[in-house]
Amino acid sequence: MLVLGLVGGSVITWNVLGSVRLPGTVSYGPWVVWPKAGTLDADPYSRAFFAKRGDIPMSPAEGLAFFAFNDQSGEALRGQCHYRIAGAFPTARAWTLAVYRLDGRIVTNPAGRMAFTSAEAIVEDGITRIALSTTPEPGNWLPVTDKERFVLALRFYDTPLSAIASVLEATKLPTFERLGCSP
Repeated sequence: MLVLGLVGGSVITWNVLGSVRLPGTVSYGPWVVWPKAGTLDADPYSRAFFAKRGDIPMSPAEGLAFFAFNDQSGEALRGQCHYRIAGAFPTARAWTLAVYRLDGRIVTNPAGRMAFTSAEAIVEDGITRIALSTTPEPGNWLPVTDKERFVLALRFYDTPLSAIASVLEATKLPTFERLGCSP
């Protein structure tokens, strides 16, 4: 009975940690954030989630990380789809946008570009537009592979968002939409 309880509890916990709607999460459209993940007040589920992925969450003094597992319509992010991220990014000293596998490893691609940064972004009329696709795009482009699902990590460094993450409006974050998918 003890072995059955340990195995059953482990399986249930592992599945719960695969969810992005853990206690302590706040959602803004498709973006999910754990405002207390890098603090002493972090709940055990958040700590286990980041440990499972191999991530070290930022403290509020460093910045804030938002993750997207689904697009604006709620569909899972997939490499065979073409996406566009657009909006005025919140105030921060710098930001990065990276593509990860579901297990937390960075997605590699033939172009050798695994992330996009605020230092590289082309901004037109206060709006940053970034294309995510398997084929090169003009302007801001972040390649994805067509083999698997992926997760986006949008990190803001040295930002006032850290202090107000629990009351942030979803309209303050960039939106992203799926433009189409190949079979």
